[in-house]
Amino acid sequence: MGNIKKKSLRQRCISITGKIKKQKENRHQSSPPAIPHSTFTTIRHSLNELDFIQTARLRSYSNWPHFIPSGKIMSSNGWFYCNVNDRVICIYCKKICHKWTNTDDPYEVHARLAPECPFVLSITSSSSSNKAPPLITHNLSEKFQPRHTTMCEINQREKSFDNNTWTQTSPSVDDLIKAGFFYSGIGNTVTCFYCGGSLHKWGTNDNPKIEHARWFPNCLYAKHLCGDQLHAKIQIKKKRVTIEKHNIDKETIMRLVNARLDLPIAQRLRTQYSYSIVRRCFEEQWKINHDDFSSDNDLIMACFILQKQIDACQENSNKLIIPSQNQMSISSLKTSKTKLEECIICITEERQLACMPCGHLCTCVICGYALHSCPICRQQIESFVRIYC
Repeated sequence: MGNIKKKSLRQRCISITGKIKKQKENRHQSSPPAIPHSTFTTIRHSLNELDFIQTARLRSYSNWPHFIPSGKIMSSNGWFYCNVNDRVICIYCKKICHKWTNTDDPYEVHARLAPECPFVLSITSSSSSNKAPPLITHNLSEKFQPRHTTMCEINQREKSFDNNTWTQTSPSVDDLIKAGFFYSGIGNTVTCFYCGGSLHKWGTNDNPKIEHARWFPNCLYAKHLCGDQLHAKIQIKKKRVTIEKHNIDKETIMRLVNARLDLPIAQRLRTQYSYSIVRRCFEEQWKINHDDFSSDNDLIMACFILQKQIDACQENSNKLIIPSQNQMSISSLKTSKTKLEECIICITEERQLACMPCGHLCTCVICGYALHSCPICRQQIESFVRIYC
């Protein structure tokens, strides 16, 4: 009899415990959804990210200071830009890196530093990856499509200046044609044979190659002619000048930020983040981009990323990693200072372009863009890849 009573009492306790647990679950389900601090799930190395995270990660690179590696490549390999110099963070493994060089591979760095990171595992298990071969830049083989095919050859561009209408002596005709320009016959306007962009009102100290890259940053010929480092410096300088022209004074920023701190989304965020975190995100957005966040999700991710940075740095003061210094082994091809063989066309410049799809490295940039077929195998050229040594 005593055993039966004990058993009955134990059953009632279990029943009551189950009801309490169920009530808690119901209350939890009916409560308003919180802004997620963990917004990913992993299933056998498969990462299911919300669309707004991918969008916000790419948008975070609006002021990324490097051309190589590009913001698009950095984003596709899991790195969020922190808007502090070139500092980036992965929200899954909490690795923070800065001081990137144009030889750093975002995927390789991520995989080396955090091989168990859910994002890295998802890329590793995928058949497609953004990882690029060592010597090739990330702006790979865009389709070779010059706008003015009759002006691809340098001697044809030179002939366009052979009349009495071009009277300028500086910049020199030689510099203009090497920069890809031919004379349009109107005033001092010249046009690029590849992108079709035109420039005029030349000054005596203007460098055609620099001006070409500055005004037409997407021209593939200008990119290849300048090389990644110079092209990136030109774009950074251009962006800095633009920002200085549209700079907003501190008082205006303070007024704009104060107004936005009263918004419902800001009030909601303050239930999860400190006042200083939310305020700083608004301040940085206006200082850097001179505009509101594109969406509430972008603001949410900005607060999330800033909090992750602070947490990571508090855990370890040496958290910032320099990819090139942390690298365990560096390819001898990347560190070699050996000069590339001479261009087989002009026999003066280094070989800088690989013809695609054959892959033969045979010409400099200027000579390569005048060709239609590979001078080694005679296969038709579909695109070029800029090679560095």
